Amino acid sequence: MASTELGPRLKQFRQTQQLTQTVLADQLHVSRQTVSSWETGRNQPDIATITQLATLYAVPIDDLLQGTAAIPVTKTVADPSPVLLVVLFGILLVERITQFSTFPGLYWIDFLILLLIGLMINLGIARHHPNIWTNRVHWIGLSVFAMLSLISGSINAFNMGFGLMTTCQFSGLVVVIALVRKCWQSRAVKVRQP
Repeated sequence: MASTELGPRLKQFRQTQQLTQTVLADQLHVSRQTVSSWETGRNQPDIATITQLATLYAVPIDDLLQGTAAIPVTKTVADPSPVLLVVLFGILLVERITQFSTFPGLYWIDFLILLLIGLMINLGIARHHPNIWTNRVHWIGLSVFAMLSLISGSINAFNMGFGLMTTCQFSGLVVVIALVRKCWQSRAVKVRQP
């Protein structure tokens, strides 16, 4: 395998992940010049680094080395998750403070708020250390949040007041819409790939 084949492929994978050479170098604990030398074909990364790169780019090592799969398409639409989480957090916090309900109902809202805080922390970790697991945890967490919110609001769990019940249903519905939109977009990107 010639280094001229690997270098441009590494650069393309890095750019599709919207990473700079400096950010990638920091994540791999190497210098920016080292990343540049890989991408220009002057040097090649060792097998441990190739493994880290494959994990970071969420592709099999064979695809990274041989280029058997198509290079992932760049995201065309920004991920709405950070804004969604902050808005839901604000809504639940205001409702928690202003609504009267039973203690179990308030504890349930506290649990949903803590779940959102956990998702925000995970999203922050995913921004600095992107890999497939933080992404999966985030979307699974959002799915769990949507399911719990919709079910608890629909069956009026914990004898919540009308305000908290409506807030739970609304929050769950908003997350379901965001999840369906994300799924629809990812399917559209897959269809466009050659």
